[in-house]
Amino acid sequence: MNWLSNRADSLTRPPGWAFGMAWGLLFSLNAPAATNISGVVTDSITGQPVAGAQVTLSIAANALGARTTESDGVFQLLVNVPAGPAPQILSLQVAQPGYVNATRNVVVSAGQADQLSYKVALARVEARNCAPNWERTVVVGFVRQPAAAAGDLALSRRVGEVLQYDLLSEIQKTRLPPARQPIVLACPDAQPRSLGEHADWARALKADAFVVGMAESVNKRFKVDLQVTGRYADSPLPSLASTPAMNLDLPPSADLGRAALAPIMLALLKAYQKDGRYAECVEFSVAAENALGKQAELTELRKACQSRLPNKALQSGGVK
Repeated sequence: MNWLSNRADSLTRPPGWAFGMAWGLLFSLNAPAATNISGVVTDSITGQPVAGAQVTLSIAANALGARTTESDGVFQLLVNVPAGPAPQILSLQVAQPGYVNATRNVVVSAGQADQLSYKVALARVEARNCAPNWERTVVVGFVRQPAAAAGDLALSRRVGEVLQYDLLSEIQKTRLPPARQPIVLACPDAQPRSLGEHADWARALKADAFVVGMAESVNKRFKVDLQVTGRYADSPLPSLASTPAMNLDLPPSADLGRAALAPIMLALLKAYQKDGRYAECVEFSVAAENALGKQAELTELRKACQSRLPNKALQSGGVK
């Protein structure tokens, strides 16, 4: 009898009921799902939170929501994401004056984002053209021109050229292979906003030594007061050193002087050691001692590297 009652029941239902149920099911499958998207925005140099950044979430050309970051860099958006059988790919865009705009993909499945928190590190505008791609690097950042100077003197590049000549003149006396030798990269816009940021810049750029300075004109030459740090620096504050008056138009004959070279070469030597390049560390210590003379810190670093080598006697800087 059940089949008779089911048959009778179906005859009493209004026309199109099956189509309506199917449409309702389809609508429920594609109904927007409330999705929470949260994260934090930081400064790529210091790692500190960026407050007031504009965060926008969109799908295709349709904006789903926007917020600004709080004082701790945190943002949270509750948006309706169209549901469907396939995951939805959203675009998370972050903008803030003084920084390069950043975009991240957000994948949402059944109302759930693929990450609990999205971390976005904004690159500063002044760092966007500085991307060292060599294993051992010295970055020469902003070098302030004398107040009376007219036009761009390109001091960052010119100081970097003198430094490159000074380093090579000593390195060429060693057995340090070209692929392990340091290069000097000029990044004239790289300018720390405080003394405490120098080491942050060195780490962010992966610079073994990071140098900025202020130039003074002396009889058509330039004396430069330098601030030097490195990514493995023990102190967050830079070392201070000054060059003699130099003719920057003739880099091969100019000379930064021992006082300015010392913190740069020590930062490089420490990087060789910290990166486990012990043989190169010993070779570079020879170049450093040729340029700077015997110094207790140089000797200590050289001996520390020699102690990690399998055959210390074969190294040109062997322990004495």
